[in-house]
Amino acid sequence: MKTSKKGLGISIRGKARAAFNQYALCLRERRFSEAERSLRALKELSFQGAEFREGYLNALEGLLQSVRTGDERDFYNRMGKDGASLVKYYREFDQLRRSPVRTEFDRGYFTAWMDFLGFLGSQSDPVVDPKGV
Repeated sequence: MKTSKKGLGISIRGKARAAFNQYALCLRERRFSEAERSLRALKELSFQGAEFREGYLNALEGLLQSVRTGDERDFYNRMGKDGASLVKYYREFDQLRRSPVRTEFDRGYFTAWMDFLGFLGSQSDPVVDPKGV
């Protein structure tokens, strides 16, 4: 089993990636006003197709709400955040994203979750590399 400090990877590139990283860091640190500013910056950038982008941003808005409220019924607030759990959830979202019956909105939504899980993994102790298992 390989381990990696770099995490699971983030799909978006360039300015969108920088804005996403800032958003994810602020969200992890519960700095909600800054996370909202980063999310607004992401909304002003173009990446992928319009429907994919809409799903991606929708997932990030939902994550912000989940973290802010701390509602135990929300997936984020119930999920394990250790390396093995992050890899497990990453793989599950990847499977959902790759399903041929998914729309581009769905693919964007699941990709945002994968990116966020990848970010969390890169911020923690070495996590299991899903490609090396």
